[in-house]
Amino acid sequence: MALSNKERLLIEDNLNAEYLCIRKYQQYAAMAQDQKLKQVFTDLAAKEQKHADTLKGMLAGSNINDQNIFGTYNSPQGDFSNVSQNLGFTDAQLLNDALSTEKHVSSSYNNAVLESADTNIRKQLQHIQKEEQDHAETLFSEMQSKGWYKMS
Repeated sequence: MALSNKERLLIEDNLNAEYLCIRKYQQYAAMAQDQKLKQVFTDLAAKEQKHADTLKGMLAGSNINDQNIFGTYNSPQGDFSNVSQNLGFTDAQLLNDALSTEKHVSSSYNNAVLESADTNIRKQLQHIQKEEQDHAETLFSEMQSKGWYKMS
């Protein structure tokens, strides 16, 4: 599939966002106090990696070499929950930041969907956007279940 310049830029922007999410979720998994949240963040990082792989495949399909400086990263090894305590981060703050990130990423995909001319590209981006919305729902549900997101 040949990408327009606009589509290439949109895909590259979303790839950057995916790399940010991967890093953030791996770090948050290491920093979270709650074991369930550690797993939630680990699972989300893996799902974001699949999105990054899809976007890289879209670029490669148009013979665009991904030279992204954010693509390589050494994930944290071990438990850094003591670091988050020392820095004053709580699990509630980690979840809130992750939810804000997902809102931003979903919005970015919305723009990419609306500005893509190619039907196949648009469908792939819509699929990823739906999954980003599902990630936000997971984070929202975790916050709400702990009383950290009030609806009234």
